[in-house]
Amino acid sequence: MAQSNHVSVKGDITGDIYYDILDIGEKQTSYLRLYMMINGSREAQPVKGLRIYMYGLLAELTYAHVHKGSRIFIEGHVQTRTRRNGDMTVEIVAEDVDFLRNIDFERESRVIEDLKRRGMFNTINPGGENELTSISVGYGGVVEGVYDTSTGQKVVVRESEDQNATVV
Repeated sequence: MAQSNHVSVKGDITGDIYYDILDIGEKQTSYLRLYMMINGSREAQPVKGLRIYMYGLLAELTYAHVHKGSRIFIEGHVQTRTRRNGDMTVEIVAEDVDFLRNIDFERESRVIEDLKRRGMFNTINPGGENELTSISVGYGGVVEGVYDTSTGQKVVVRESEDQNATVV
């Protein structure tokens, strides 16, 4: 994450969610774009249609959990981009996502099984008995997941690219 460019946003997904696999260089990368509604203070007008982008494993796992109406908390950085029509747009590139409300845990289990078959998510939730509440993907492909267990405890697990998992 850029050290001098950090943003945290909590909001509801209000628009269609777009998920695709992009060819970036010689590598295929998962891509997710969604729009959020953010309510500020009583004096402030709500922000409608804030663009949020995610890439890689974070995009796949977030797509597995959310739908229109889900509430999430995102940390990332702000970027500006010139669109094809020449207009300038401001976007947030997410680097960490917390799942707060209206989350699809049934679809999550199917996507994680697919990721395990592809060798991408083997040890972070062994047994699949815990609910993922937060996911972040750091540089070098280190995935950190925070889970709620059936006993009400939180478990933090880190998994590196070589599928070595550690409970923190």
